[in-house]
Amino acid sequence: MDKDTEFIDAFSRSGGRRQPVNPGTGLRLLRERLNEPVFAYRSSVRARRVVVYVRTLPHQDPAPIFAALRTEATQRGWHVGHELHDAIGPAAPQQCPNWLLARKFMHEGFADGVLVQDRTHISRDDDEYRHELRFVAERQCFTALLMPEAAT
Repeated sequence: MDKDTEFIDAFSRSGGRRQPVNPGTGLRLLRERLNEPVFAYRSSVRARRVVVYVRTLPHQDPAPIFAALRTEATQRGWHVGHELHDAIGPAAPQQCPNWLLARKFMHEGFADGVLVQDRTHISRDDDEYRHELRFVAERQCFTALLMPEAAT
């Protein structure tokens, strides 16, 4: 589900009454749909390699967030290959040097996906967030969140 499909049928597929979807729910469904092909294949040779990425305000300690992300990665059976942090606050993803590095790792095949605390660590802007989800998916990689979009 994406921006073009902001409504769902409340009663039936044949056009029953429609209700607006929480924008976060639409983003979650888009992310899950883009992740499906990646999670459909499971290598028996190695664990999935993940980049854990944190964006904070300047002078904010990222250690507790990294600890939660490492724990989640371990529980999912993923190998944390890189821990990246931008202390830049709210900014466009393209202005975050370590986010660009995470993209590079995925683009070049050194990571199978990225794990973040919530979508705001990628972008607060819906269109920018969708763009980043698609970038990651186009490289046959996944985007995983500790807190799904509808919760933020």
